[in-house]
Amino acid sequence: MNRRIIIFTGSSLTAVAILASLTFIQTEDQVDEILNIAGQNAAECIKGNFKADPYKDTVEIFMDVYQWRFSYCSISVYEGQTVMITLKSLDVPHGFAIDGYPEIGDKHISPNAETVVKFIANKVGTFTYYCTVFCGEGHALHRGQLVVQSA
Repeated sequence: MNRRIIIFTGSSLTAVAILASLTFIQTEDQVDEILNIAGQNAAECIKGNFKADPYKDTVEIFMDVYQWRFSYCSISVYEGQTVMITLKSLDVPHGFAIDGYPEIGDKHISPNAETVVKFIANKVGTFTYYCTVFCGEGHALHRGQLVVQSA
């Protein structure tokens, strides 16, 4: 009699495991579909690309942040320029950091408030800026590029 209960329980667990696997596979496909849609949205930056005036010592940039985009897809500046980015979230909390510029840190951006990021572009190259606060299904694609050119 105990054996029957164990077999029944084992069969139930097997059935649950199979159903859970099928549910996971379906969920994984749904996530892929969502990320593809989010990827299309993330590529559409309202202001396009920002290009700094090479003759200015200080570059001021005003950039909106929202799910799952920055208003500029890329920012191009020149080595030695002081870069001041004023960020404003239009929806939920976000964050901001730039690979290769650890001195900037991880800046928090509250909805309807401004956060200023100021640094000297002292490294030539292409660096990724990205959201550091989980902001929904397209968060992994919430990024842009900082391009620092030789002066």
